[in-house]
Amino acid sequence: MAQIHPTAVVAPGALLADDAVVGPFAVVGEEVVLGPGVRIGAQAHVTGRTKIGAHTEVFPFAALGLAPQVLGFDGQTTELSIGEHNIIREHTSLHLGTPAGGGCTRIGDHNLIMNHVHVAHDCLVGDHCIIAAYSGMGGHVEIHDHAVIGGFTGIHQFVRIGESAFTAAGAKVTRDVAPYAKVAGDRARFVGINRINLERREFDPETIRIIKHAFFVLFQRKLRFVDACKLVEEECAGSPEVEQLLAFLRSSQRGFVR
Repeated sequence: MAQIHPTAVVAPGALLADDAVVGPFAVVGEEVVLGPGVRIGAQAHVTGRTKIGAHTEVFPFAALGLAPQVLGFDGQTTELSIGEHNIIREHTSLHLGTPAGGGCTRIGDHNLIMNHVHVAHDCLVGDHCIIAAYSGMGGHVEIHDHAVIGGFTGIHQFVRIGESAFTAAGAKVTRDVAPYAKVAGDRARFVGINRINLERREFDPETIRIIKHAFFVLFQRKLRFVDACKLVEEECAGSPEVEQLLAFLRSSQRGFVR
């Protein structure tokens, strides 16, 4: 049987794995599903159609699965999906999706979401991301795998943060951030590649050199974007990382930080 503290409130319809733990004064709603090894901290509130994957730990006072903060939401059936092996720290808020945005807010696996982070409706967070304290994202934001969001970062709705990108503390991000890029400031600007992240992921020096050269051509040669892309394709041919970078930039709807 799940370990439920006597002071916790768990609705009859909730589905809890046998080894799930629910702490003092926590609330678990009717449609919540807690996977194996999930731990819900004291006074955390988990409600709505929320599914939490195996071995995710939710710290005290987190609020998960509440209605999205949008006008006109009338309780339609939408979801919050949280993957496995995540750490969700104190006072974090993760909201349900909206019907207009696909109906689901989704968090992947192996993420660290620090205290007081806000993830709005219909956001998509990948795997192995770090989102530092007091950061907030508007609706429909995408955070791709291995991204690092510095403390107090503000991310505009519909913005995409690419794989292994980094936002410095206090950055205000209103446009897409390219994969492997490092950005800082209000409004955020490109300040280099995220070399530390790439080295930690064991990218070899030649791959890092090619990525750095691609950014130099794209952002510093002052060429027309179309011409810069063509030159990068010629000079960095065969690099899957550069192909991913170009595909990301070409698909941008809001424009990108440079």
